[in-house]
Amino acid sequence: MTETAAGTRSGNAGLLLAVMSAVQFLDAMDIASIGPALPLLQRDLGMSPEALQWVVSGYALGFGGFLLLGGRLADLFDRRRLLLGWLVVFVVASHVGGLTNEGLILVIARLLKGVSAGFTAPVAMALLLDTFREERARNRALGTFLAISSSGFSLGLVFGGALAQLDWRLVFLLPAAVGVVVALVAAAVVPRDRTRRTRTGRLDVLGAMLVAGAAITLVYGVSQASIVGWSHPLTLAALGGSALLLALLLVVERGHPAPLIPLSIFARAGLVRANVGMLMFGAYVAFQFVLTLYYEGTLGWSPLQTALSFLLGGLLTGTTARYWAAAVTRFGAWPVATAGLFLLAAGYAVWAVLIGRAEPLAVLLIQQVLGGLGFPAAYSALNIAAVAGAGQQEQGLASGLFNASAQLGTSLITAVTATMLVANGGAMVGGYRAGLWTVVAVSLAITLLSALGTRTPQP
Repeated sequence: MTETAAGTRSGNAGLLLAVMSAVQFLDAMDIASIGPALPLLQRDLGMSPEALQWVVSGYALGFGGFLLLGGRLADLFDRRRLLLGWLVVFVVASHVGGLTNEGLILVIARLLKGVSAGFTAPVAMALLLDTFREERARNRALGTFLAISSSGFSLGLVFGGALAQLDWRLVFLLPAAVGVVVALVAAAVVPRDRTRRTRTGRLDVLGAMLVAGAAITLVYGVSQASIVGWSHPLTLAALGGSALLLALLLVVERGHPAPLIPLSIFARAGLVRANVGMLMFGAYVAFQFVLTLYYEGTLGWSPLQTALSFLLGGLLTGTTARYWAAAVTRFGAWPVATAGLFLLAAGYAVWAVLIGRAEPLAVLLIQQVLGGLGFPAAYSALNIAAVAGAGQQEQGLASGLFNASAQLGTSLITAVTATMLVANGGAMVGGYRAGLWTVVAVSLAITLLSALGTRTPQP
């Protein structure tokens, strides 16, 4: 391929962007759409509450545990083969999950879908960055890419509620059908890499095992904390095991001639700050968690009504993300990220102050406008900051780190929020308010960190 004046590599760049966006949309929607279906599949499959939470946690374990490995392999191996192979895994696992009558098989299917996303998400981002290389063209493409992917997070609840209203199995089977189409189009559009060859030299297998193990035990520990408590031996053992594996990883990576995660990548302050900033996604999911309990448990809304309550924010996210990405080119990543994070925190604070004291629909409208503008601004700017300056051999790893931060942050902040909710009255207004103030506190801390980034050179 040759590079054009527009800053892209020649070929079907527009169609490739559409396909990579569809891949990311599938991964994002998978995270959010399962929520409204949980009570229905629990009833049909006879799953206990403890087993049911693994339908969510299993996906998080697979996704969070393999994102870094997937990102690094995207830099070392043929990206086309990785993408197509793991799309096939996604399709098969989705079909199995939609057809099974056994809770254990459903959890395994969700785990495999999470592992698949752990590979396809960083591969899709790496392919996009390799196609759009000039800053303006790259940010414009990222705007479209992030608009579609962030819409998947926002609209996944809506789709999940609508599909679950018909049959919860459609939450699995419809994405499987779409996945087949995406895989077929990707096979035709993604170019064969004439320069990249599968490497036969030393692969950092031990590093890969330690990364996956540390991430999986961390996700497991924080997911269990909200169930058995932070001081429970199981929680402490998982968190301690994760810390030990992470320490071993640092030792191994420093001495390996071809490390899975070159530690030099953390010398880029923008990448580190963007990964910490991506805890905003965990705060966003925790906020949805609290509001879903409030809507259905206190207000008596149906799953579909709850899902539709997030529709306005999802529509604003999908229609404004590309403009926020363009604003990054003009103003820099950190001013845009700070503005978005402030809007998100303000929206959460509105609910924390007014829950139980004002008309829910009025509060909902205010928050959805603030969040629908703030989420795409922060998500787009942080993503651009994370991958800015990444070389061709770092694109997958940078994207994997960014997505891993989102996934691990989701588990951690949701667990902390759930603990605060239970400790302050549970499914009552006082409990909901405590959970919401936890989200506000996290969001304000991230906003402050982002604001400090405005004093450094902009990516």
